[in-house]
Amino acid sequence: MLSKKVEDALNAQINAELWSSYLYLSMSAHFAADGKAGFANWFRVQASEEKGHAMKLFDYIVSRSGKVDLQPITEVPKSWNSPLAVFEASLKHE
Repeated sequence: MLSKKVEDALNAQINAELWSSYLYLSMSAHFAADGKAGFANWFRVQASEEKGHAMKLFDYIVSRSGKVDLQPITEVPKSWNSPLAVFEASLKHE
């Protein structure tokens, strides 16, 4: 059984990981719309990795008979001025 404090922290981290996934998916969509398939694919892979992190935490909470509490994901940016700006935003986020 998880303490409430640990459960809350893990749920907050799930939200952060899903937000990161959403951010990278937005970056992927930005590049896809700009015809940059390689960059789009790279960010799609990053989005999947972040979702995987969230699911590991999700499964851990469930395995400890805790309660997963999914919260709304804050809106992410949708466009950037240049490919460099996307990568700089990604680096800053990491």
